[in-house]
Amino acid sequence: MSGTDIFLSYARHDRATARAFAECLAEEGFKVWWDASLHSGETFDEVIEQRLRDAKAVVVLWSPRSVASRWVRAEATLADRRNKLVPAIIEACDRPIVFELTHTAELSDWQGDRSDPRWRIFVEDLMRLTHADGAKLEPPPAQPKPNPSAGAEPAGRQPLRPGSEQVISADRFRREPPKPPAAEETPLPSEVHCLELEEGELPEALIVVHSSSLKFGRTAPADVVLSHRTISREHCIVGLANDELLVTDLNSTNGTYVDEERISRATILPVGSILRLGQIPLRHSILTSAEALRRSGGQGGLRSERVAASN
Repeated sequence: MSGTDIFLSYARHDRATARAFAECLAEEGFKVWWDASLHSGETFDEVIEQRLRDAKAVVVLWSPRSVASRWVRAEATLADRRNKLVPAIIEACDRPIVFELTHTAELSDWQGDRSDPRWRIFVEDLMRLTHADGAKLEPPPAQPKPNPSAGAEPAGRQPLRPGSEQVISADRFRREPPKPPAAEETPLPSEVHCLELEEGELPEALIVVHSSSLKFGRTAPADVVLSHRTISREHCIVGLANDELLVTDLNSTNGTYVDEERISRATILPVGSILRLGQIPLRHSILTSAEALRRSGGQGGLRSERVAASN
């Protein structure tokens, strides 16, 4: 296979799970290579090494079996050395210590649902890595499962759309001269999910979350930079899924908390709740675009820029 996007590394006993990953990734539009693609007569180790080097991303499926596999460890090491490692946990295990600080998707109880927010974040990470040259991958749309507990939308409120290109992943309201709208510009949502820094060591900031994958961390290239000693370099991901905020910790040193309860996997952040990153608290609220502009003193539209705070 030429132009391979993803090389799939796994332990032999996890073959059924690897097949599910390969099939779902193919449905997302990726070109996937795994050892089921070997042809008769090909030299096993030579082909694997060549495909591993040619792939744009290497997905390693961590489990107790793969952790013990010298082959998987070697493949993960080579991928990490080439900055194309995208690991996922498919069963609870202690990863090799050298990979403990690498952000790893928690998919141990994933059942193959392509609308699962954790899967969507995982796929977006792969899209950014495999299409870093600017080419855009258009995966087939994943149909979300109906939420029986969700009621009718309140009058006048329009559902927010995660991942829409009309909006941006992190916004800050600021005063600037009004600009005429672009000819094909799509109107912003009438309401926006916001994270507002509570009073504390960092300056006030209003963060508007429009994206299904928004990374918080202490330094760039995080989407939202909070320069504080208790924030990890890659601390957590906040995303929008089915008009709810979903928070995933990235193995941060000082923890990610929702209403003072430390989280270890993807967790919904209810409206009004406090998200605490280390010692930095942020309150989740929903505001109209007009109200967010008024509270920030802005006169123009939303401006795309990284939110940076310092201690």
